[in-house]
Amino acid sequence: MRGTSSNTSFFSFGPGDSFISKSFEGLRYRNLPSALHKLIAGGSVVDVHWAALGPVSESWVLSFTDVNGKGNLGWGVSTPPSLQQILETLTPTQHLRVFLGPMGSKTIEPSFIAWDPTVIRWIGLPPTLESTIQSWLTPSGWKSGAPKTMTWNDRGSCFAKSEFDEVVYRMGSREGMDDDDWPPFQDTVREWDGETGFKWSDVAYLNLDSRNSDQFIAIRTDGTWAGSIDADANEEALEAFALNFFARLKSTRSASSKPKAKPTPQPKSQQRPQQQNTRNNSYRNGSGGANGGTSPPPVGINTIPSAVSQQDYNRWATDTAIMLSQAVIANNAPTSNSETPTQPSKARSRPPKKIQIRSGFSPNRSPSPGGTGQLLTTFPYLPTTSTTCPLPSCLHFKSDPAGLRACKHDIERMLRASGLYNYEWLRQERIRWHPDRFGRLCDESFRERGRRVAEEMFKIVDGLVGEAEEERDG
Repeated sequence: MRGTSSNTSFFSFGPGDSFISKSFEGLRYRNLPSALHKLIAGGSVVDVHWAALGPVSESWVLSFTDVNGKGNLGWGVSTPPSLQQILETLTPTQHLRVFLGPMGSKTIEPSFIAWDPTVIRWIGLPPTLESTIQSWLTPSGWKSGAPKTMTWNDRGSCFAKSEFDEVVYRMGSREGMDDDDWPPFQDTVREWDGETGFKWSDVAYLNLDSRNSDQFIAIRTDGTWAGSIDADANEEALEAFALNFFARLKSTRSASSKPKAKPTPQPKSQQRPQQQNTRNNSYRNGSGGANGGTSPPPVGINTIPSAVSQQDYNRWATDTAIMLSQAVIANNAPTSNSETPTQPSKARSRPPKKIQIRSGFSPNRSPSPGGTGQLLTTFPYLPTTSTTCPLPSCLHFKSDPAGLRACKHDIERMLRASGLYNYEWLRQERIRWHPDRFGRLCDESFRERGRRVAEEMFKIVDGLVGEAEEERDG
């Protein structure tokens, strides 16, 4: 294959740890059905516009430009027969979208939906999605715009979004699951539903594995993303897709253009570190512009952190990441009273790992994924050297040994020492302090207190998010 030039990003999960994806990084795939791999690698494909993998091998669809510069379509022998008949009648276009789902409840073939600017066809969609499509359609055309994305799995989870940002989603069935047993996608739905100000129309892309309820990828318009994938070898590909889903935007302002507002003069010794932070933030967020810059500090907070405060932050952030990582491992570990087989049996695959962008620090130590882990029995308090705010009201707030032991000013100063402080980064930081999520990582003896302290932290970071948003938009 010579390269990819069309600008649609997608990630499709298939059986046997297979996947195919395309982002602004390029095309990636692994363990593809033999016929699809031969088509892509054989030199016939110049540009991939869209690809979808089905729940069984050789169930797939590929929309591409061939070596003659013409649009073309390919599909596997196990692709649903009704869909094959539809594809045979279509004029190939780069606007074709196909999603392949599990076996329909009332059909003899797997479910699917396919559409382009002239036609839409589906079979076996879950009732929620079918009624949604019907509500978006009118005799004269799309009332809510054509679908942007549509995905579903065999546990009843689903998501659909139209061009006019109409959204429908379902968490899916929890039948047979314990109260504390939350598959990664359902866990993410709970987390995002609990975020102040979050709307599901903020989701730019979401795709589920139709046959494995643990695998998914979800990306929000602000660059926040979450995902889960079984194979370690595929984990890097999932992360690369999320980080390259959006185009890298370059500044269009010329050197001679004038800024809208005159910046506050700063000593030359302070200008260089601030420019470095801006570049780092622009790269991490996947775009330049307003989201990549640093916000002016509130009164009493120094934008340029000292070397000591940076060391304190790195040490605290590293210790916190290790504690949370070990708690996640312990939370996912099998119980000690689980039955031990008396004879050799096929080993179960490890629980899928949920990946979610957090803080971007580079600590000297990194959390180790090994071991049995340990649930939290204490809160990762800020070091006492960093809780130095002298305001009387803050001193009173910090005096409660069962509380957070830090005020808003202490926490803001600590987070600014990361060198990453901005609106987008704070939104990520806020996620891990959500009291429900944090409580699930606590030992039962500490759970209630841990959830209460995490809620204090969550509220403070949430307030900082609001301030950063006002500064960004102001």
